[in-house]
Amino acid sequence: MFRGLEEKLRHLIEVLSSAFLCLFQYVPVAGPWFGLMVFPLAFYVFGFLWSLPEFREQQFYLFLFEPRLMFGRVVALVGFIIFLTALVQMLKAGRKGLLTGGLYSVVRHPQYFGIMVVTLGLTIMAIQWSGLKPNVVLVWFIGVLGYVLLAGYEERYLSSRFEKEYQQYKQKVPFIFPVSISRIPEPILTLIITLTITFMLTLI
Repeated sequence: MFRGLEEKLRHLIEVLSSAFLCLFQYVPVAGPWFGLMVFPLAFYVFGFLWSLPEFREQQFYLFLFEPRLMFGRVVALVGFIIFLTALVQMLKAGRKGLLTGGLYSVVRHPQYFGIMVVTLGLTIMAIQWSGLKPNVVLVWFIGVLGYVLLAGYEERYLSSRFEKEYQQYKQKVPFIFPVSISRIPEPILTLIITLTITFMLTLI
């Protein structure tokens, strides 16, 4: 009976994961970057499972329900809510103009931020479960770097499309993390924050 429950749970997780990745593939990012936002996430997922093969086995359900992983689970859930909220706001707005309301008034790339928080939560859970594995932390850092690069390319497209309007928006709203320091270029600041978080992960 317990084994049957595990199999059903694993099947449900596989279905939801497939649907989730499919959703990412069809998010209209911007111009030629349509669908590219799936690649850093896919890199993280495959790197994560490669580094932690135990989560491919039948005890995977423990990763979702083990009480000692609650903190990482909450972080991942918050990230998913951020991503989903930003996605809904973007789909409601359509492509009529530059989206600057809702979560897009907090950071310019809330979907990327949400994905980063989701994968950060998963990384924390992995460390809490198996101890520090540098490969998992490195995979998270590379995934974040991928989104920083994608955001930079997307901003070039948006700057050429909306010109002055987007420049004014950039001056008011931070890049990916809700932090802004005028003397530090935003991509560099994002990487500094990411490196700081990466270092803190090694202390868990």
